[in-house]
Amino acid sequence: MSFSPGTNEGLSSLTPPESALSESPGINDLAGRVAIEVAASPPPGETAFSRAFSNYDLSTIPAEIKPEARLTYSLTLDNCLLLKVNRHIAGFDGTICSNPVRVMCGAQEHFRANYCDKGESRCYDLSLFSKNGFKVWKPADDEYSEFLQTVSPGSVMFFWTNRANFNYLVGVYVVDKIERKDSRDGMLLGKPHYLINGNPDLSVRFMDGLIDSSPVWNRSVRSETFSKYIRKIDRSYIISALQSIQDKHELRANELRSAGRVSEAEQCEAVVTRLGKIVQLSADAPSQTTGYSRGLSSAYTNGYVPRPVTVPLPPAPKPNKVVTAEVNRVIEHLKREKLYYPDELIWRYHISLVSKPFVILTGVSGGGKTRLTQVYAEAMNGKYCLVSIRPDWQSNESLLGNYDILNKHFVPSEFCKHVYNASVAYEKDPRNPKKYFVCLDEMNLARAEYYFSDFLSRMEVKGDLRKIRLYDQPKGPDDEVDQDLVIPPNLYITGTVNLDETTHTFSRKVLDRANIIKIDRIEIGHMLDLLRNDYSDDLLEFVGTHLKEINLRLAEAGQQFGYRTVHEILDWVDEAYRAGYFTMAAALDIQIVQKVLVKLEVSSDHNRQRVMLEKLTTYFEQEARSPETDRPLFERSHEAITELSSKLEEDDVVIGQL
Repeated sequence: MSFSPGTNEGLSSLTPPESALSESPGINDLAGRVAIEVAASPPPGETAFSRAFSNYDLSTIPAEIKPEARLTYSLTLDNCLLLKVNRHIAGFDGTICSNPVRVMCGAQEHFRANYCDKGESRCYDLSLFSKNGFKVWKPADDEYSEFLQTVSPGSVMFFWTNRANFNYLVGVYVVDKIERKDSRDGMLLGKPHYLINGNPDLSVRFMDGLIDSSPVWNRSVRSETFSKYIRKIDRSYIISALQSIQDKHELRANELRSAGRVSEAEQCEAVVTRLGKIVQLSADAPSQTTGYSRGLSSAYTNGYVPRPVTVPLPPAPKPNKVVTAEVNRVIEHLKREKLYYPDELIWRYHISLVSKPFVILTGVSGGGKTRLTQVYAEAMNGKYCLVSIRPDWQSNESLLGNYDILNKHFVPSEFCKHVYNASVAYEKDPRNPKKYFVCLDEMNLARAEYYFSDFLSRMEVKGDLRKIRLYDQPKGPDDEVDQDLVIPPNLYITGTVNLDETTHTFSRKVLDRANIIKIDRIEIGHMLDLLRNDYSDDLLEFVGTHLKEINLRLAEAGQQFGYRTVHEILDWVDEAYRAGYFTMAAALDIQIVQKVLVKLEVSSDHNRQRVMLEKLTTYFEQEARSPETDRPLFERSHEAITELSSKLEEDDVVIGQL
């Protein structure tokens, strides 16, 4: 942790815990005298804290509080943290260090000159493992609050620090109490902070300061907003980590005894004992997940098996009549348009747009992504704009428009005019504006970071910054839009994505700003039910049965076709059959070759693709056979699959476009 004046501010008191005061000789008297002197007004240039303690020898305070504190809480492994502290390690007793090298003090020179050398205790972690108790102060800002506000008595807290390029663990607390205090109560003038107290019998400083923090660090997760000083540890690793540290201290104690360093050996053994208590209580800690005990051997738990508990479920959601009516309106409109999507998908899409109006729909080609955006906009009585992305788009001008220098006016794109109209509608009626929807169709044909960069940045801000400068010249009579294009709250943008070798992948900048919904469930049977009035039952039964079977096999390698392909095959087979030239089987056979098999791609190194090809071969050879001729019902398809299989023996990759 860095040190700087103005941020590391003084402790208001360093009073031992009440239990220690009542049991330790001399402590009550010391505390009374300190309280009297702190209450008095200090002379200029001297803090009340430094003056109160300047006349007392802190070495007279007992090094350890003897009476065992009775636990009024259970240990919990669900909010264990790894917290960075200052480098007060070897021989540190909780007092201002006169020899910073000896105790590996981490304070910078200006901090020591301004505070330590003057006797002012403004170090966050001065009392971390001091003689009079275990406590540490941390600022209550975004760096810590996200995790610290979840800490409760019984949480295990590891402390780590660094020396040069080496990170190591320095100790562990079982948290006894954690309090959020305002600036009047403690060391941070003008800032709130947390005061964390460790249980005096279940907190310990490790002896050597050479315990590598990497194993614990690798089993921890960081905050989304901050990760430098604090992390949350995987609960399944805590017991084994404690036992590993315990084993190292036991080995060290044996080495010290062999070397005749008895007092140091006894200190190591005391650490072993305390860690044993923590391990024992941790092994008995209740789990919030029923599967926690799986994977932990009895060696890790010393014979104790965590007792799973059932986490109370939150109350069931109460139906929101307004939202339910909106979603049901979309679902009914989809049915009228003969389109099928699972109800859950519509709910996900609706809530995603409401919570953050930028969604990316991905899935197989022809899966109904673009059509969903259009029908949804119609059901919501909104204005709709379809933007077809071109592969040559390299800048924001491709999406928004450009300035005509010769005619001295800005030429907006249809997208730009649509966004402008949305902002005008919002200005007229901000409480109930008309909704405007945009579909960026196949938005990864070009790099979204190039043509969509301004929107990606401005969509994340609020207020006056939520606008894009289109041109710098004054607005003229021929200009259809203002200089600044405002991105209004009633604008909803959806991008559609087909992932193949001709498209670009998205960067994290794009993915972080959108909800990604994958449409991967192609329910041909449900779709056919919606088409009963459009085609004959014989056609739907014959074509639908075989297309469903083929699609199941294509799904083995994620190469299934979508609803558009089903529609087009039905139309073609219906037209061919009614023309009287092709049988229904022959017409479907042609369409399987022309619309399905041409899209296949199979690699000899890709196991799922080879399995897909084998299952298709089996289907066309054995399962789809004519009862009249006992030959494959779809002969063209059988020949195409056979040829693909033969070529795969010669080539590493084959495609259906033979």
